[in-house]
Amino acid sequence: MSIQAIRPYISARMASLGYVEHTDPFNDENIPSSLLDHGFHQSFISLLGIDKTQASQGIEASCQIKVFFKGFRNPEEALTQSIANAEEIIADLTAYKNYVDNVDPIMSVLLDSVSFDPYSVESNDNIVQVTIVLRFAVHICVE
Repeated sequence: MSIQAIRPYISARMASLGYVEHTDPFNDENIPSSLLDHGFHQSFISLLGIDKTQASQGIEASCQIKVFFKGFRNPEEALTQSIANAEEIIADLTAYKNYVDNVDPIMSVLLDSVSFDPYSVESNDNIVQVTIVLRFAVHICVE
């Protein structure tokens, strides 16, 4: 396995936290309303070469995870709970124990950024879209 290990890792960790994936790999605009509460969408942003030996190529993969939360009484409650949920997701996905022995060839998972935005500025549904960008370091065999 190689870069291919990243998407299943994200899917498995998010599922263990109770989230449901929108599996369209490219379009996050067509998310069904049933997934607007604890649903998520993942995509690759970029893949960069980071090092190389005679046997392997190191790659840094930036992955974006959009997570959706709804059902709040007001925007302040929505943001507060979304921050707590984002912290739980980040802690789980970046936990060394979750990938070191279980997901070859992932070498590290680091947080790059997090943002909190309304899902739709035209709606009063208080749906929050949390965008988390993680950097995965992997190695692939080049022999």
